[in-house]
Amino acid sequence: MTKVIDVSYYQRDLNYDTAIANGVRGVIVKISEGTSIEDTWWGHVSECETRDLPWGVYCYSQASTVEEAESEANEVLYLLGKRIPPMGVWFDFESRACLDADDPTAVCSAFLNAVNAAGIPCGIYASLSTLEDVINVPALAKYVPYWVAQYSNSCDFTDEFPGHVLAGWQYSDQGYIGDTNVDFNEWYLDI
Repeated sequence: MTKVIDVSYYQRDLNYDTAIANGVRGVIVKISEGTSIEDTWWGHVSECETRDLPWGVYCYSQASTVEEAESEANEVLYLLGKRIPPMGVWFDFESRACLDADDPTAVCSAFLNAVNAAGIPCGIYASLSTLEDVINVPALAKYVPYWVAQYSNSCDFTDEFPGHVLAGWQYSDQGYIGDTNVDFNEWYLDI
């Protein structure tokens, strides 16, 4: 288990030395929202690389169709260029557009397939309730990793979906590093 935080524009002033001193061993950076670039992503990645801190990226999806999910994946791949994030790419599936999609599972699959086809590991970030009620987890490949938001004393993902990969558990959105509010995650995959 490793302490990981996720960051975006709202954490643009995060002190990375303080984060490391507080036990942070990995960072997942918002790279885009839909097909729009997140302006602070490169600064966060640079801070991580300067400190040999493993990093990944996430796309806060606005996709409600397979085509939109593929466009979002292509934008992430374009922004990454030749970089392969040590902690992979994450498809953040929580917006109203995603939740209201006609076939949410196909939307997830399209993004995953596009990123995996480029040789980059990719997984799904979602709340446990979304995984239970919206996405058909058993219809996706067993190797797909999940980063699960469940603000509780424990994460019930493996009880709900035995045999599927729990990569990380986001257990709080009320953490602080210095004066900066961050989400705290336990990470289970090697980084």
